[in-house]
Amino acid sequence: MNTSSVPRRSVLRALTVAVALAGCAAPVWDAMAPGAAAFAAAPETYSLTIRHLDRAGSSTGSFDTTVTGISGPGAGESVHPHDASGTTTVRLPKGRYLLDSYLTTGKAADGTDWIVRPRLDLDRNTTVTVDARTTAPVDVRPPDRSAAFLHGMMVTEVKHGGATRLVNRMVSAPNLRVAHLGPDAEPGSVKQWYDAYWSAKSGDYALGYVSTGSRALTGLTRHPSAKDLATLQVRGGDRPGTDGSATVELQPSAGPAVGLAARLTVPGTATYFVTPERGTWDVTYWSPTAPGAPAKRYSADGIPVRAGSTTVRTFDGAASGPAPTRAVTETHGTR
Repeated sequence: MNTSSVPRRSVLRALTVAVALAGCAAPVWDAMAPGAAAFAAAPETYSLTIRHLDRAGSSTGSFDTTVTGISGPGAGESVHPHDASGTTTVRLPKGRYLLDSYLTTGKAADGTDWIVRPRLDLDRNTTVTVDARTTAPVDVRPPDRSAAFLHGMMVTEVKHGGATRLVNRMVSAPNLRVAHLGPDAEPGSVKQWYDAYWSAKSGDYALGYVSTGSRALTGLTRHPSAKDLATLQVRGGDRPGTDGSATVELQPSAGPAVGLAARLTVPGTATYFVTPERGTWDVTYWSPTAPGAPAKRYSADGIPVRAGSTTVRTFDGAASGPAPTRAVTETHGTR
């Protein structure tokens, strides 16, 4: 792969994700908040107590928990309860909620635990225990064992009563552990995406998988072989009068996703090994231009791929001489 050695940056598709910020003010319907008694018309609330346990089964304050309303008076609201003791309580209106909790040990080598409860029906005072001992590893790796992990992201989407809520976690190391918590949600109402990117001398790996069901994932294991993957090559020509490197961005077409961007020395080729299970792929090509001129952006969306085959996208024409900027697709047979 003829790319420069500059660090890659992630390309994040716009997400409609419920984000709760640490230290945010409590919603007016939180009956535990100061002054809440002034809201006489506020809906009846229930106490939600969340206990957090680490991998040894002990209480831990090293967590990041979000409770997001799906239906009822709390729909669309998010709270971010925290207490150093590991046990925290918040009062919320009756309704359906999505709970996700991210636990750490404070040591990067230990990885992280992400626990998702897609169905939390709050109709009485409730206690939930988030236990890191229930998680299983996300073990998704390319066939090239020399490949280096770049970054990844898991997204959970929950649908109920016409509403959709999403939560996600970015990771910079391949040691994420995940688990489902609580009862099953409705069939087909929980969808999860996991995308991970690796770099090797032969090219970059884009490994993406999708699952749909009634539960969040408890672990994920995928070890694709070379024949299970498709090859996607992006070729950049060298037009006279231009200066600098091109930039190539790759990401899945479907769903919320994290992508990959890299500089490409032109003329040259960026090679990606991608999972057909993730569907089609989008490529954005930022062409080198004359000194001082703005870069030109070209896109090729919805590129179909097939295991064992190579698809080529060429930008800026032939490298041997001037040509109008264009994208050409070629598909080759099984490797």
